[in-house]
Amino acid sequence: MGALAFFRRCFSRGPYTSEKRLRVLISDEEDIYFNLALENTLLKSFGMVKDKDAAPDLPLLFLWRNTPCVIVGCNQNIWSECNLERVKRDGVKIVRRFTGGGAVYQDLGNTCFTFISPVSDYNFERNSNLICAAVGKLIGQLCEPSGRNDLCVNGLKFSGAAFKVLPNAALHHGTLLLDVNQGSLDKYLTPDKSKLEKHNVKSVGARVTNLSAFNPDISHEIVCNAIIEEVSAFYGEVMSDVEHLNASSPCCSSDGFKQLYNKLTDEKWIYGELASGFKSLKKRFDFGSVEICFDIRDGVVAKVLIFSDCMNGDFIAWVENRLNQAPLKFRAAEFSRALERLEYDGADFMLAAIKEWLVGTLLEEEKSAENS
Repeated sequence: MGALAFFRRCFSRGPYTSEKRLRVLISDEEDIYFNLALENTLLKSFGMVKDKDAAPDLPLLFLWRNTPCVIVGCNQNIWSECNLERVKRDGVKIVRRFTGGGAVYQDLGNTCFTFISPVSDYNFERNSNLICAAVGKLIGQLCEPSGRNDLCVNGLKFSGAAFKVLPNAALHHGTLLLDVNQGSLDKYLTPDKSKLEKHNVKSVGARVTNLSAFNPDISHEIVCNAIIEEVSAFYGEVMSDVEHLNASSPCCSSDGFKQLYNKLTDEKWIYGELASGFKSLKKRFDFGSVEICFDIRDGVVAKVLIFSDCMNGDFIAWVENRLNQAPLKFRAAEFSRALERLEYDGADFMLAAIKEWLVGTLLEEEKSAENS
């Protein structure tokens, strides 16, 4: 079977009736590498292959969960975000996802949700409110978004989220702490102290809560049904049909899925580059932590690495790429010129903040060196 025909069989939809407005998928697998590969296969294929008479792809709701794992954001320094020795010793899987944001621990007491839609229909706030409404009905408490990507109840976090926007589609995914082993959060995750200080807590576990604290009967199945009902109602359906996916599903034998799975399990991708011996400058902004590492040789920056938990992972990768276009002297004026007149849709305020901080810090170092 040719590649085009294969993708049509896996992902294309014939003309659908007015009653069908949402596609709901649940993974029956509990492997983080499989589920992230499946999620990104769905994202990359969304809207890409069409028979001329086929209707547009329906918005997707994908629900899944994983056995114990630590997941870091695409731009994070894995060596500083988790206790790798403990993770490896205990057989906990470790993975680097394709979206930004911070590191998380998951086990079967956690439920993951993913929204995939046309870019024109992408609405992070709306999706968050739908999840809050579904959860709130289950626990009898007011749930609401907080900060840049959290969902909270009584001031405690029960969900974190991230996103990715491609030309053809947008993805918004997040976690839901149902009955996660909270001791594992502090055992495996080692966030920067400034992040804990921002929330006025001494540990990761101190600022989160399990939803089972409000409803002891809550479960993965119950939460999935509640979310499906809430999102279906938004799209004008009583209750959407559910498609269950597993390793035998046709889409999981595609070359695209296999390539994503291989990348997610590749240690070079998981561990990233090590900034050993690099000069480091770090600051926490409202949009996340940014650490810029410089490999300086004879006053010239041979390489720049940027680590961040910023939710817009593609933006951070873009800035890093721009600073590696050509060797720069480790001087404020050089980096000011490298960053001037740059624009990034939806992130210009972050770019301006990073430039102001970086150039200002280098100027202070230069003045200090002159006076010493």
